[in-house]
Amino acid sequence: MKEINGMDIVRSACGYAKKNGADKAQVRFSRGEKYELNIDAGTMSLYRTTVDVNLGITVYSENRKGTIFVNRYDDDAVQGAARDALDMAKAGEPDGANDISPERPLERFENGPREADSSVMYDRLNEFLDYCRSTYPNTNLEQCVLDCNCGETFFANTNGAEFLSHSGLYNFYAMFTTKIGTKASSFNYSGASHRDLEKKLWQWGNIDELMRQSTEQTDVKPVEGSFTGDIIITPDSLSDFIMFIDGVYLGDYALITGNSPWKDLLGKQVASPLLTLRSEPDGDLVEAGYHFTGDGFRAENCNLIESGILRNFTLGLYGSNKTGKPRCPSGGGGLIVQSGSSALAGMITDVKKGILLGRFSGGNPSDNGDFSGVAKNSYLIENGQVTRPVGETMIAGNLGNLFNDIRAISREEINYGSAIMPWILSGGITISG
Repeated sequence: MKEINGMDIVRSACGYAKKNGADKAQVRFSRGEKYELNIDAGTMSLYRTTVDVNLGITVYSENRKGTIFVNRYDDDAVQGAARDALDMAKAGEPDGANDISPERPLERFENGPREADSSVMYDRLNEFLDYCRSTYPNTNLEQCVLDCNCGETFFANTNGAEFLSHSGLYNFYAMFTTKIGTKASSFNYSGASHRDLEKKLWQWGNIDELMRQSTEQTDVKPVEGSFTGDIIITPDSLSDFIMFIDGVYLGDYALITGNSPWKDLLGKQVASPLLTLRSEPDGDLVEAGYHFTGDGFRAENCNLIESGILRNFTLGLYGSNKTGKPRCPSGGGGLIVQSGSSALAGMITDVKKGILLGRFSGGNPSDNGDFSGVAKNSYLIENGQVTRPVGETMIAGNLGNLFNDIRAISREEINYGSAIMPWILSGGITISG
């Protein structure tokens, strides 16, 4: 990419906003190149390079907020966007919770490659295709995407907080089904993100194991009747449940509306003492992390839940001002569920009757944490043994109870680059055919 001075662009945008009458402003400018290779229906199908440019300007006038995004960064476009954002702010409703982060000297960060190694990308994807054809001949690769995003992000606000980040990240995603005769498995998918291509693609995330399981899941039937049993949530599915926890209990919406059942429980026990949930966007463990938050703060790693005790909500600056509760130091991303001391095999042995949940297909939980949905790519566990794959099987429960009733967390874990997740065992789930 042609070198540009992105800090000049965001500083100028802040200056234009102030000159036109804004009380405060913050600007984020990103420019990146994406190199992408695709597999469709088992065949290498696409190679392309795209350039993405995004300039976001938020201005505040008398506690009113206006935001606009444009994909140009010439001086005329920047001035026009600043004026338009101010016009939007003047037309809005005042809200005293609107604000920007305080002054902070410019910090610079760099992670990952400056540009993609397209030849290694091709070799790795072709290698993956050959591996799948030989190891899982009945499994169809519906779609696989290997890409590399390399770019720069610049941030500035009128208080003097400034950040500059150069980053590069490889991302791989695979979706697949298995067909044997007239029977086919439910589709499944997984992916991961890394800063290099040292590992073979089937070793990314949990892809190889999920493809192996797909070969077992062509002949399924629902469980018989309905019962209350145990559940072992796999890492791929656990990521969804952690997002549910954020949406129902920890995030801006749940707390601003007052619906969060945990709104008054900061510093108190909310889950099993076995559970520690960390937010670590800044460091080497979570490769797809970040160094500064969207509202202009330096990202600081923190515990959200520590040994079952609620340590932080995931509130941003606006949510914090709106509720009077502390802002999350990390911004709430880069999630890690701390692995436990139990072997997965031992956790399975401990289940009298229950389900090994591979994928959850359902809507968002209700405001009180109740959830229900279909267990996809899952297995029945009986008397400590995984007995057979199941289909058309419903599960239902309550998120708070699910995480409060955790009996074991595996020492095994999967690193997705964007998150690190183990297996967890809990109880009290309604399972029905």
